[in-house]
Amino acid sequence: MTVSGLSINNYQLQYQLLKPETDVADTGTQRQEIAAIATSAATKPTTQHAPQQQDETSKQQEAFLSQLMDQMLANRIGLDKQKYDEIQQKIEEAQAEKDALQQQPQSPERDGKIAVLDAKLEKLGKALEGLMEQAERVRKQQERTKLAY
Repeated sequence: MTVSGLSINNYQLQYQLLKPETDVADTGTQRQEIAAIATSAATKPTTQHAPQQQDETSKQQEAFLSQLMDQMLANRIGLDKQKYDEIQQKIEEAQAEKDALQQQPQSPERDGKIAVLDAKLEKLGKALEGLMEQAERVRKQQERTKLAY
């Protein structure tokens, strides 16, 4: 996770504006100078590369925060996030393969493969349900131990 140089400069300037100074007479002029620098830095025309970099950075930050929230939620409910993600990935792969097979012309071989994929999807769905039930048991156990203390 990175922060662009412009953002860091703005944060530093804001910090300097809020930081108490020992020399009261110079504080007003220093704040005006810092404000002038901040406004000129904020109004400077940036190259086309900088907005793209900021967009990529914000997307990375958003993805990181989303992943962090998912992990925190999984920990909160007692879910093994890695197993859950693995099962979800296998379900998506099997569903994509099934969709691709359904696009092909109908044949006994294709129908057999689709039936196998349906059975696999059902098995993965049951595994996912079992994982959720296990998470529920873990969460209840954690609540019991928490209440015991």
